[in-house]
Amino acid sequence: MSGVQQLIEAFDNLERTIPAAQFPLPLDGAESLRSLAGSIGNEVRDHLVPRASRLDAPLLAVVGGSTGAGKSTLVNSLLRVEVSRPGVLRPTTKSPVLVCHPDDEAWFRSDRVLPGLVRTDTQFHDSRALRIVAFPELPPGLALLDAPDIDSIDDINRALAQQLLLAADLWLFVTSAARYADAVPWGYLAAAAQRNTVVGVIVNRCPPGALNDVAGHLAQLLAERGLSSAKLFAVAERALASDGLLPMGDVIAIRQWLGHLASASDARSQVAVQTLAGSVRSLAPQLDELIDGVRQQEDALSALRSISEATYRDAAAEVALAASDGTMLRGEILSRWQDLVGTGEFMRGIEERIGAIRDRIVGWFRGEQKAEAVQGAISDSLSAVLVEAGERAAEDTATAWGRTRWGREIVAAEPSLSRASAEFGERAAEAVRAWQSDILRLVAEEGRGKRMKARLLAIGTNVAGACLIIVVFAATGGLTTAEVGIAGGTSLLAQRLLEAVFGEEEVRRLAVEAQRLLRDRIDSVLAGELARFGAVLDSLAVDGDAAAKLGAAAAQLRSAAKAAFDDLTAPELR
Repeated sequence: MSGVQQLIEAFDNLERTIPAAQFPLPLDGAESLRSLAGSIGNEVRDHLVPRASRLDAPLLAVVGGSTGAGKSTLVNSLLRVEVSRPGVLRPTTKSPVLVCHPDDEAWFRSDRVLPGLVRTDTQFHDSRALRIVAFPELPPGLALLDAPDIDSIDDINRALAQQLLLAADLWLFVTSAARYADAVPWGYLAAAAQRNTVVGVIVNRCPPGALNDVAGHLAQLLAERGLSSAKLFAVAERALASDGLLPMGDVIAIRQWLGHLASASDARSQVAVQTLAGSVRSLAPQLDELIDGVRQQEDALSALRSISEATYRDAAAEVALAASDGTMLRGEILSRWQDLVGTGEFMRGIEERIGAIRDRIVGWFRGEQKAEAVQGAISDSLSAVLVEAGERAAEDTATAWGRTRWGREIVAAEPSLSRASAEFGERAAEAVRAWQSDILRLVAEEGRGKRMKARLLAIGTNVAGACLIIVVFAATGGLTTAEVGIAGGTSLLAQRLLEAVFGEEEVRRLAVEAQRLLRDRIDSVLAGELARFGAVLDSLAVDGDAAAKLGAAAAQLRSAAKAAFDDLTAPELR
């Protein structure tokens, strides 16, 4: 494969890869990076691919400049006929006009060049319509394109002017004696210097007595900014003739220069290769800038994701702690448990009287109605703890995101993120009920043996399940001194009842498994709430591999460019 073919493949790959560079978060510089990604994509599609595919294709000379610089009048004067109507209104809203020799018309009407513009034979008030004018008097091999104003107050016109300049093999940059030092034109000329674009600068409307002074000063400015090789032309200010054209003498030097480029194949090839090579070379720092910007976006999104994950992880840990440090053994749960087992004699002599306790439970709770009341209290209390933790996690995550400008914008666009979802309360209750069902299943499976089955039947599955939940809630870290004594006795009684049925080792194992099942249920229901934040971040559509893809495309381009320009014996990229 030749070097040029490698270069075309590298351009094609870069064009496919550039859309991966997304900058959805309003980080510093994000807007300019979006613009840069768009301009690189346009340049690859509009100029680099077609030019590398056909180095002998006609040159595209784009006539650009500031508002009122006289671009259209200059184009008409070069051709000696009006093909582009000079704009009177500001901003100029007419469509760009491309003038070429009939032999070159097929190339410029094809979708190989500026494929995003609609071709037309009439000048419309639509900047996305490219009027093609076949003009036999223009030498074949070079086309003139009259572009919109680079400083237009119309955003679309201004963006198109930049796009067209990046599609050019050659710039004809038109300014005026009054505006040649303006900042906007020099920004474009700096880009031309960076790309090593072949540039002709025309300073129009110069006072006749100051022609040499203006041209000399402008030449000095061009040299200071790396454009000493730019061709400089000065056109005196004078009243236009009745045909609206400048005198031939004012534009003859420009006509001769363009005519030489069009007629000499070596000169055309030199211009094409020089601008192509400079454009490729200028892409390297631009791609590095995109890659850095993509990584900053990824880091910012990752930081927001980490904040939400950590907050909900803390919420899950908070619920798990509340369900294991004894704080659940108060209020309604404790009251219902005491209804189940009594409050006096069962708290005394538990070690000696566990058999009598079991016997009395058999008599008291054949219907297990009071055990169901305990389970109901557990469901209500634990659900309330879980809902409170979920609400707080949503609020805390939104608050933490809001400490960055981009996080604030996300929360402002999705205000529901600052509170739990409308369905969360029911989902939390369902999760707790599901855990209670897990506990009953766990107890039932453990009591399948004949001896254990008889013991389990003696107290009932619901009672055993309630006892196991009480054991899970057993620690007393969150209770007052008075509550500690009550809760400690409560959990000890529940543990001894279970040990009488299953044995000490099995009760320990059941408690560990019950805690694991509870953590799973907590994690699952909170994960659903966390997913709301993840879905918002996912919707921002940042490709996690974008930086790597862009880096690979840049490396491929460097390698292909060296091979291609070695083949063409051009020194720019050696």
